[in-house]
Amino acid sequence: NSFSAGWGQVVPKPPKRAITKSKKRSRSQPSSPHAPSSRKKKRSKKLAGCASEMEGKVGRDRVNPNGAAVGNGKMEKLNGRNRFFSNGSSVESKIKTEKAMLTTQSGYTVEKSDLVRIMIQSMKALGYRKSSEMLEKESGVRLEESFVMQFREKVQEGDWEAVRALLPKMNLTPADTTKATMLIHRQEFLELLEEGKMKEALAILRNLIAPKNPDRAEVNLLSSLVMYPNVEDMKRAANWKGVDGGSRLKILDEVQKLMDPSYVVPGLRMLTLVDQALTHQISQCQFHNAKITHFSLLHDHHCSLGEIPQACISVLHEHKDEVWHVAFSHSGTRLASASKDKSVILWAIEPTRKLEHKLVGHHKAPSFVAWSPDDSRILSTDNLSCFRVWDAKSGELVLSVPSAEKEDASEPDSVLTCSWHPNGEHIVCARLLEKKIVTYDLKGKQVSAWAVDQMIRDLAITPPNLIVMVGTSHTVKAFNLATKKREGCPITETSPVTSFCMSQDGRYALISVSHPAGIKLWDLTTGEVVRHYEGIKQSRYVVQASFGGAEETFVVSGSEDSQVYIWHRSSGELLAVLPGHSGTVNCVSWSPKNPTLFVSASDDSTIRIWSVRQKNGNASHNGDIKVK
Repeated sequence: NSFSAGWGQVVPKPPKRAITKSKKRSRSQPSSPHAPSSRKKKRSKKLAGCASEMEGKVGRDRVNPNGAAVGNGKMEKLNGRNRFFSNGSSVESKIKTEKAMLTTQSGYTVEKSDLVRIMIQSMKALGYRKSSEMLEKESGVRLEESFVMQFREKVQEGDWEAVRALLPKMNLTPADTTKATMLIHRQEFLELLEEGKMKEALAILRNLIAPKNPDRAEVNLLSSLVMYPNVEDMKRAANWKGVDGGSRLKILDEVQKLMDPSYVVPGLRMLTLVDQALTHQISQCQFHNAKITHFSLLHDHHCSLGEIPQACISVLHEHKDEVWHVAFSHSGTRLASASKDKSVILWAIEPTRKLEHKLVGHHKAPSFVAWSPDDSRILSTDNLSCFRVWDAKSGELVLSVPSAEKEDASEPDSVLTCSWHPNGEHIVCARLLEKKIVTYDLKGKQVSAWAVDQMIRDLAITPPNLIVMVGTSHTVKAFNLATKKREGCPITETSPVTSFCMSQDGRYALISVSHPAGIKLWDLTTGEVVRHYEGIKQSRYVVQASFGGAEETFVVSGSEDSQVYIWHRSSGELLAVLPGHSGTVNCVSWSPKNPTLFVSASDDSTIRIWSVRQKNGNASHNGDIKVK
C-alpha cells in the first residue's frame, strides 16, 4: 500500500474516492473549474510524452564550449509533477550547489560566473553602467557581495568604526587581517592629524596602533608625526596625500588586494588578462623585433623572418688589419672600432655613415672599446698593457694609464680589462697579476682598490652598482661595487670562458666557451643555465656574443667560419646564419636604439652593417662601400 517517491522515502497511498453516478452535463452547462477538460488531458499526455523523450538527456547544469546543456539525468513523474533527476538529486538543487563551467580550446575549465563578473567589472569601468546592471540581472551573478559594497562605501565615507566591523566578514587570513587592520588604523590616525584632532589621534595611536602593530619602525614614524606643527610637513613625512589626495581610494585598493578574489575581483582584471596574453604572444613570436605599443585583439600577434636584419647594407674598409672589437654609442648614432692595426676609429652611422676620427697612439693593438654613459668619451684598452680615454667629439687623448712613457716596460700591475663606472667619472680596471680591482678618476689618480681571490680576465658593470667578473679559474662572480659584497650565485664553467656579455637588467650573462664551442645563457640570481645556443665554430680565437633586438629578444654571435649567427633568446632556436665575411667574425654589436641594425667586425679587416630587407626584397644599399 505504498510507492517510492524517488527521494528514498516511502509515502502511503491516498485512500480511493467513492465513485458516484452523476447526471450528464449539457454543452451549455458550465464546467467545474476543477474538472479536467479534454484539452488539458491531451496537453498533459503531450507533456508526458516529451518527458519520456528527454529521459537520459538532461542532468547536471553544465555548459560545454558550444553553450549547449549536457548531462546524463532522467525525468520521472512524481505526484503529477515532472522533475529531473541526476544520481538521485534534483536539478533545482544542483543549480544552487554546482557551478557552471566553461571549457577553453586547450581543455582548461573556468567558472562561468568568474567570466561574467570580469565582464561586469569591465563594463562598469568603460562607463556602460546600465548594461552591466542588465547583465547582473540576466545572469543572476553579482560583481561582489553586498557587505563588500558596504565596506567600500564606508571606507570612502571615512566611517572607520563601520569599516572595522565589516572587516571580519572578508574572510582574511590572520596575518592579512592584522595588516588590513593596521592600514585602517593608520589612515584614521592621519586623517585625525590632518583635521587637527590631536587628542583623538593620540588615542588611536596608543590604544590601537602601538600595542598591536608588529612593525616598530612604522610605529616610531607615526609617533614622530604628532610633532609637526604644519599639516603639509606632516603629510610629506608620512608620504601621505591627505583625504582630498585620494588616500582613501589608495587604502581601499591595498585592502582589496588582501581579499579573496571570490569576494572582490582584482582591479582592472580584464586588462590584466589581456596584458598577460599579449606578453605571452610576443614571447612566443620568434621574429618579434619592434617596440610595438598598439595591438589588435581580433587576431593573434605574429611577425615574419623579415623583421630580423639579414641584408648587408654597408661595408666599412678603413682598418688595415683585423678588427677585434666594435661598440655602438648609447645614442645608437655612432660606432667605435678597435683593430690590430693599433687604431681606434669613430664612425657616424645614422643618419649618414662616415669616418669621424681615427685615434692613434696605442703601442699595442687595442682589443676593447667602450663609450662613457653620456657618450662624451671613449675608453680603449690594448693587449695586457694600458687603457686610454679619448674625447669623443674632438678625438683628442684625455688620459693614458700607465703613462705613455711606461707602456713599453713590463709593468707587474699591467691592466687586462676595464669598464666605465656608472657615474661616468671613474674607470674600473682589473690588474692582472696583483689580483686587484682598481678604480681611477679621469685624471689618472687611483681612487680605490680591493683584492679579489683570483686573476680577473674580464669584467662588466651594470647600473646601479653590479660588477661581474670572469676569473682565470673558469668562474663568474657578481659583487656590489659599493659594498664589495657578493651578490647572486657564483658560476663555474668546465672549460675556459672566452667572453661574456651582460643583459641590461644585470640578471643574465651570455658566456662563450671554446671546448665544446657554444654559448650559454646563465641566470646570475639562481646560478642556473637557462638556454644553450649552438652552431658556431670556435676553437682558437676570442669570439664575442651579445644580446640584440627589441627587448633584447635575440642572441647574436660571430664565428670562426666567417659567418654571423642569430638565435631566438627564449627558445634557443637558430633563426639565421649570415655569410659575407671572409675571415673570423670576432665581435657583433647591435644598435641600442634601432632594433633592425647591427654591425659585425672580422679578421678580413672590414666592418659590415646589417639591416632588414625592404618590402621589394632588396637591401637599402648593396655592394661594398668604402668610407673615407
